[in-house]
Amino acid sequence: MGVIAPPPDRTRASSTRPTRSLGWWIAASVVLIPALVPPISLAIQVLLSGTGLIFPTSRLIELLAATLGLAVAVTITSLSIGTITAWLTTRTDLRGRNTWMVLAALPLVIPSYMAALTVIGATGNNGLLAAIGLTIPTPYGFWGAWLALSLFLAPLAHLTIIPGLRAIDPAIEDAGVGLGASRWRVFWTITLPQLRPSLVSAALMIGLYTLSDFGAVSLLRYDTFTRAIYTLYAGQIDRRPAATLSLILMALALTVLTIEWSTRRRAGYRSSSTKRGRRLVVLRGPGRFVSIGFLGSLTAISLLLPVSVLIYWLVRGLRLGNELGSLWDEVGRTLGIALAAAAVTVVAAFPLAMVTTWKRRRMSTTYESVAWGAYSLPHITVGVAVIAFVLRSAPIVYQTAALLLLVYMGMFLAQAMSPIQDSLRRASPDLEDASRGLGRGQLTTLRRITLPITTPGLLAAATLVFISVMKELPATLLLRPNGFETLAIRIWSATGEAFYTRASAASLALLAVSIVPLLVMTRRDLNT
Repeated sequence: MGVIAPPPDRTRASSTRPTRSLGWWIAASVVLIPALVPPISLAIQVLLSGTGLIFPTSRLIELLAATLGLAVAVTITSLSIGTITAWLTTRTDLRGRNTWMVLAALPLVIPSYMAALTVIGATGNNGLLAAIGLTIPTPYGFWGAWLALSLFLAPLAHLTIIPGLRAIDPAIEDAGVGLGASRWRVFWTITLPQLRPSLVSAALMIGLYTLSDFGAVSLLRYDTFTRAIYTLYAGQIDRRPAATLSLILMALALTVLTIEWSTRRRAGYRSSSTKRGRRLVVLRGPGRFVSIGFLGSLTAISLLLPVSVLIYWLVRGLRLGNELGSLWDEVGRTLGIALAAAAVTVVAAFPLAMVTTWKRRRMSTTYESVAWGAYSLPHITVGVAVIAFVLRSAPIVYQTAALLLLVYMGMFLAQAMSPIQDSLRRASPDLEDASRGLGRGQLTTLRRITLPITTPGLLAAATLVFISVMKELPATLLLRPNGFETLAIRIWSATGEAFYTRASAASLALLAVSIVPLLVMTRRDLNT
């Protein structure tokens, strides 16, 4: 799944690839405007209106420590789990490893607020575990947020590390074994160092997600920047404190992204150029038993447990006579806005991918960096920034579906751009040159050559954006039109009011409509 910007294409062929026309650059400049609005708006708001910082510095330090502490803990845990699952399913002779590979990736469909609902619904005196005689207090606070986010972000590491493992030349590892090193020593001294780019990319995704998470920390009552921002925004007339915290959190996310970029430039991406087959590690006795036990337990906790909890609360609530309410309107709105956002974002990402691929310039690198910088911004800060900008400049579009679509486009532009870039990089520029050499115009070349080449990337981009919009909560919560309730909003509001029957029904509906595209995309990506 292409979710992290690939390193610049430095192949020899790139120097001969054509420069895009002025029209593509103009189109790319226009589509970047929604991505630039949030950081500029927040900066202007704080500079012109003042910070309105009415809480003590000690509180700010407390929020910073809580946010960074959770991000570090979740990142380390998720990386550890993802590395183990990736290695077991690609480097061992484990029976059914392709199935385990997909099962380890599927929890990606579960958003953080649904993970929190799982923790809440499984524990406590009325939880699923209590129904089978195992009563565990609900782990509100740090431990609950850590557990929910770690388990359900591990698939990001799993999906990122698998291509890195496959790209390592098997001859290097076989040479280490041939020199008498154990498999364990080869892994630590040869395999793991070559996985550094993949590990850094996975850590970036997990860390940024944790910094920007709103659903899990809110439902599990752990104070981080995002929860404090929403509380300040919703509970006070003066919105300046929320804007100030949003700017601090935005700066923190951009700092993490900058550190990752500098690390990625120093890291070498080495891929295997040999067709030599890879020797799988043979698991015997306890090793095979422990591996299957680990993967089975992980699948049970991250897939079977959430579904079981949702079904348990749904059935329990219906037996007690709780009203379920119709979900058709929420399903229709969710599918409609997700499909519209996917279409708009893919169309917008296409010119951006065109100017940032093939012959690279400093301008193309800048455009790509802006897109990925917008993608890294916490969604709640985007919502706060857009509200301030719209109320000041264009109040007529406040709380409209058009504004929501533009915000989605700005947030997920880089996510859609990456698969399209990958499709363009895999194609030879000679095809377009040949078309123009035969007298075909730019539009004919675009329609007959470029678009067919990028069709797989366009479909992957649309799928990624569709799934992301389906799960998106904080920006939707702040910017949605009045009465516009999606499945994500229904889950969040119902859980916050302890209406677990309604929350479970909405969660099952969200899983049902998003599992199929994720499964298709996951199987395709993991089998390449």
